[in-house]
Amino acid sequence: MKEKSKIIDYLLNTKNPYQIKVGEMTVEMEYSDTNKTFNICMVNILKQKYKKG
Repeated sequence: MKEKSKIIDYLLNTKNPYQIKVGEMTVEMEYSDTNKTFNICMVNILKQKYKKG
């Protein structure tokens, strides 16, 4: 129950819960229109960057 309370507090007290700060980087999230998982998307991004380098 404590974890659930933390999540509710975060959502109620955060201006934009789809935007978080990781170190000095701001990460923006949104729902996807596809059924691809986060992991699949990240692997695809890394594959594209690897081909360019």
